[in-house]
Amino acid sequence: MNPTNKPKWILLSLILLFLQPVMAAESGITPKSDRAEMKNLVSVNAWLEGADKNAKATQSTKHSNTASDERTLDQKEAVYAVSEQIVMVVEVSTPRWLTGGTRIGNIEIPNVIVKQRNPLATNYTQRRDGQTWSVQRWEITLYPQVSGQFHIPPTSVTAQVSAPNGKNIQANLSTPPLAFKASLPSGLLSGDQAWVAASALTATEQWQVSREQGELKVGDSITRSVTLTGTDTLSVLLPPLLAATENHEPSDSYHRYPQPNALADSQSRGNYQSSRTEEVVYVLQKGGDLYFPNLKLQWWNTKTQQLETLTLEGRHFTVKHTVGSWLSLYGPVLFTVLALLVTSYILMRMLVRYYRTRPTPQWLVFSRALKTKSWATARVLVYRKLRGQTQQLELHQYQASSSWQSLSQRLQQAKLSRAGFIRVWLKIKKVTIKGCSLPKALPALETINTKNEL
Repeated sequence: MNPTNKPKWILLSLILLFLQPVMAAESGITPKSDRAEMKNLVSVNAWLEGADKNAKATQSTKHSNTASDERTLDQKEAVYAVSEQIVMVVEVSTPRWLTGGTRIGNIEIPNVIVKQRNPLATNYTQRRDGQTWSVQRWEITLYPQVSGQFHIPPTSVTAQVSAPNGKNIQANLSTPPLAFKASLPSGLLSGDQAWVAASALTATEQWQVSREQGELKVGDSITRSVTLTGTDTLSVLLPPLLAATENHEPSDSYHRYPQPNALADSQSRGNYQSSRTEEVVYVLQKGGDLYFPNLKLQWWNTKTQQLETLTLEGRHFTVKHTVGSWLSLYGPVLFTVLALLVTSYILMRMLVRYYRTRPTPQWLVFSRALKTKSWATARVLVYRKLRGQTQQLELHQYQASSSWQSLSQRLQQAKLSRAGFIRVWLKIKKVTIKGCSLPKALPALETINTKNEL
């Protein structure tokens, strides 16, 4: 080194030595001398609470500072209901005062909804061992969606405090890993069933009709609005009531027009409120009695640890037809009946015209004889059918069964009733041999006109 430059290097070294503490304080880098000064300067506690703010099984940790990572851990795993609100409390405290904003890192847990619903911390003071501490309380809400065991990873906490020497010191700490379990709170609940867990739940409904006076008519509308309000839950966790019911019970009495759902979440002094409003407009399409069913929702009360049922009453309406709606509803039926009547009339006219030049059918002559109680003519027609169908001349030869013999004997003795005549007539059937009918005996008898027999 050039001897002439030696004084310059000495002067530069002195300047750097003088500026080093200032640069370290401004850059937020804590020198080793300040780390010892930070000991017992910052404390971080973390634990889990239930929806009712009563700690079920707390898990806490205390950090003294970034240099010394001393912890006290009360590890007792808590058990909560699925979808129950769990409050993770992060408490930052110092015997001095916080000079900057506290930052808490993001928490990501599979199958758990994590929300920091209160963006501001609660500030207060505590007396510890005769000393006043400044405390910040942060609340992070967790909502497990499935049953199982969950682990909360360490969460970074950054705080800036004032040291006794007047410097601002940044402390980079972290919460301990916490754990909890979630399960279905009741055997009456299932994963496919709509339900919710909350410390309180209420429901209200409103009805509006387009026609205030008189009966409703086809074309009028009915609006049903349902609002669910829950405490210590999220609006996205409140299940739909109108849509779930009507998807299983569709109706052709109306057209359904659902409106966008209104979701709202708020908090006030540690009380978390959520609401879900559903509104559906029903345009009436058919007259008659219309019934909207009751709405029911099961929910788990996290305060009483009981399963409860919330019910909203349905309502009856009477809808009056218009001319157009009546024709639209019953028109197809009327058209079908009218078509059948016209077809029957045409067929009857064709039959009458056909039998004007042809013999009347035997079954028709037989039915007329029975109607007028002309038993002699009925017997003649029975024997004629026997000859035509079986080529036999005596009834007792047709069948050998005792029932048939009794019928034939009673017919010959004129002791047969109208029902007996019908039984004999139906029993006589055409006899065939290997698919070929027998030739008719005495075919001339078949040409005798029977129109004047009655």
